[in-house]
Amino acid sequence: MKKLLKYLISIFIIIIFIYYGAGFYVAYQILKIDFSCGMHEGSLPNTWSTSIDAHEYDDILQRKLRENFPYKNYHLDEWQDVYFLSREKDIKINGWLFNYFPNRPIIIVTHGINPNGKCKSESNLITSLLVSKNFNVLTIDLRNYGQSDRTSEYEDLGLKSYKDILGAFDFLKNIGFKSNQIGLHGISLGASTSIFAAYEEPEILAIWSDSPIAEFNMALTDEIARYGLSIEFGPAVSFAGKILTGIDPTLLSPAFKLTKTQSYFFTHGDNDTRVLTRHFEYYKNYTAKNRINAQYWLAKDSNHVDSMIKYPEEYADKMELFFNSNLK
Repeated sequence: MKKLLKYLISIFIIIIFIYYGAGFYVAYQILKIDFSCGMHEGSLPNTWSTSIDAHEYDDILQRKLRENFPYKNYHLDEWQDVYFLSREKDIKINGWLFNYFPNRPIIIVTHGINPNGKCKSESNLITSLLVSKNFNVLTIDLRNYGQSDRTSEYEDLGLKSYKDILGAFDFLKNIGFKSNQIGLHGISLGASTSIFAAYEEPEILAIWSDSPIAEFNMALTDEIARYGLSIEFGPAVSFAGKILTGIDPTLLSPAFKLTKTQSYFFTHGDNDTRVLTRHFEYYKNYTAKNRINAQYWLAKDSNHVDSMIKYPEEYADKMELFFNSNLK
């Protein structure tokens, strides 16, 4: 009997070890930060390229799209390198300021998850498209990215770094922009982070979200499936994430932070394999049910954040209409 009990206890310990070990492995892979901008490291507004890392895309259509894009047509030669404080004390944030048009709105552009930053092609392209429509732009590196301060080895999923966007908002007000002139544009995880920032700062009126996740359980299910695990491992991954980062990842549901006093635009690729389109549909249903002011564009034949590259002029026209309608 004692041997059987010891055997069962040993089996139980092994199972627990495997369960939480798998959780820590997945959480580590998702959250460990690469402080660099990957192959885009060192790229500037007048040197960036979509073709630098095109070969890394498994999807051949994404690869060809980036290889063939005329990125040089979208280079910008004038900008200011600026530093300002996050709303979280003593964290310094770096940005590129494109302040071209007096008395015109300005948009804060926020990048996605690592390796990433304002140096990457998506942020630079969005900047160029906005400038072409007479908007000023501030692109930023969130904490732990680019030239901004490093505070952790792990991604906080926007649950802390949204304060960096609010620091950018404060900086712009300090240099003369009014609250009703400042909008947000977020790319992928940067879109979620922008929604969190706007929730905390009701003076922000317009938020553009490109390919954001909507709700934690959906995002967790999608993410752990990439590692061949089922949702039963969700609690282990969540627990590990909390241990590594000091935040509660279950709070990562930006859809629940939408308000009735702000305006949103959601765009997504209909073939997105990184953030599945069910997140887009979730936002549509949630905003309709709660009477939240939101517009939508599901870009045809597009994978993750492809629409800006595949349909740059249409993308720019939609941004122009949205921000001009909601900012002064």
